[in-house]
Amino acid sequence: MGNSTRLLLNAIVLSVCIGACKDDNEANRPAAPAIATSGTSLVASSAIDLMSGNPILPVPTADPDILYANGKYYIYTTAIGSNNSQFHAYSSADLLSWNDEGVVLDLNNVNWAHTGGWAPCVVARNGNFYMYFTAAKQIGVAVSTSPTGPFVDKGSALATGDGTDPIDPMAFIDSDGQAYLYWGNTTFNVQALNADMISLTGTRTHDKPSNYFEAPYMLKRNGVYYLMYSINDYRNDDYHVEYATSGTPVGPWTTKGRITSPFGDIKGPGHNSVIRKAGCSDEYYFVYHRRTSTNVDERQVAIDRMFFDGSGNIMPVRISTSGVIKYDGICYAPNPIADGTYAIRCKINTTAGAGLYLDIPGCSPDNADVKTWTKTPCDGQKWTLTYQNNGFYKIISALPNHKSLDLNSCGLARGTNIMVWDQLSNDCQLWKVEALGNGYYRIWAKGSNNVMDLENGSQTPGADIRSWTWNGADAQQFTFETP
Repeated sequence: MGNSTRLLLNAIVLSVCIGACKDDNEANRPAAPAIATSGTSLVASSAIDLMSGNPILPVPTADPDILYANGKYYIYTTAIGSNNSQFHAYSSADLLSWNDEGVVLDLNNVNWAHTGGWAPCVVARNGNFYMYFTAAKQIGVAVSTSPTGPFVDKGSALATGDGTDPIDPMAFIDSDGQAYLYWGNTTFNVQALNADMISLTGTRTHDKPSNYFEAPYMLKRNGVYYLMYSINDYRNDDYHVEYATSGTPVGPWTTKGRITSPFGDIKGPGHNSVIRKAGCSDEYYFVYHRRTSTNVDERQVAIDRMFFDGSGNIMPVRISTSGVIKYDGICYAPNPIADGTYAIRCKINTTAGAGLYLDIPGCSPDNADVKTWTKTPCDGQKWTLTYQNNGFYKIISALPNHKSLDLNSCGLARGTNIMVWDQLSNDCQLWKVEALGNGYYRIWAKGSNNVMDLENGSQTPGADIRSWTWNGADAQQFTFETP
C-alpha cells in the first residue's frame, strides 16, 4: 500500500464519528450509533506504516479498558446499539489492526438492567475473565472463560451506590492477591472484592483526591499506587486525565498533576486505562478517548506511550495522530547510548558510498532546518546527547550557540521538519533512542511519536531530515560515531 493510500485511509478513520459515551450527570443521553451485525469482523484502517495510527478502533465507541491475554490485546468499550445495550471487544495481536470480536455482553440478557451500558473493565483471575460494567447507573459483573465472551451476568447488581452517579467501575488486583473495585462520578467509591470476584467485602471508603471527578484507574509500580481519573464534564474541551499517588490502594492520596491536555483540534483526551507492554517490565501503553469534532458525542479511542521520570512521576502523555509502534515483543533499554558527543550518521549512503550525517547547513549559528551532508570537520555535525533520566535525551549542537534538536512546532503530522532551535523545556526537544541491532537505532520525538527520517531516502547530500511514521526503512535508522 502506498503512503498516499495510507494517508487517505487514516483521514477517513479520523473523520468517523465516535459516540456512545456515558452520561456523567444526566439521565438522558443521545442514542449511540448502531453497528452492523454481519458475521464479518470489522478491521480498523488507521494503521500507518508500522504504527497504529490514532484513532485505532473501527466503530463509534468510548471509555476504553485494555487487557492482554492469550497473545492478544483486547479493548472493551462503552456499549453501542439501541439504548447502549451491547458491549463489544476489539482484539489485536500487533496493535495495528483491531478486529471487532462482536457482542460479548448484551444487556438484553441481564435481568436487572437493560440500558445505559457504560465503561466496562475486564480482569483475569481464577481461570476466568470478569467484566465489571455500568448499567442503568448500577455496577454489574459478568463472567466468561474467554476474553471474547460470552460474559454471563451474575444475576443481580454488584453495587448500587454511593453517590448520584455510581458509574465507571475499575477492578484492580494487588500484588498480595487482594482485589479492589473503584467506581463513581464525583463520589469516589472503593471496596474490597471477595476471592470469588463477584461479591464485595469490608467497608466501603470514599477518600479521594480533592479534584477527582470520574473514571478511576489504578496502577501499581515500584510499590507506589497511582490513581488516574478524569476531570471536568466529558463535553468540556478540557476534559482530561490527572493522577494522585498513595502508599496504599485506598489512600490517602497525594495529588500529583495532569497527564493529558487537548492539542490543536484534538479535544477532551480522557477516561483512560493503562497496560504494561506484554513481556516488558517498565513500558506502558496509555489508552483513552478524545474527539476532533465539534459534536461532543463523537469520540475516538486512541493509544499512546506513557512514561515515568526518574523520580517515579508520570510524564504528561503526548497525544498523537501516529499512535504506537507495531508490537514486536522487544523490550527497549531506556538509555542505550552513553552521554557524549557524536556524529549521527544515517544508514543511507551517497551513491558513491560516502556517509550522510546530520548537519546544520553552513555551520549556521541561527535556528535552522537540519539536513544531511557528507563528513566535514564543522561542529554543525557534532551532537551532544544527554540522558534526562526519563527515557529521553536532549540532543544539543556542539556549535558555540548550543541549539537543541527540535521538532518544529511540536507538529503531529508526519513530514514535520526537524530543526535546531533555542533550548526549551518541552516535548519538542525530547528524543527517544531505541536499539534496532547491528549498531543502528531509531530516534523518535516525544512531541509527535514519529521517528527521525531522511526525506525520501535521498542519497544526495542536502536532503531534509524530518519526522515520519516508523516503517523500518534504512532512511529511519541511524548510528552514533565518534566525531
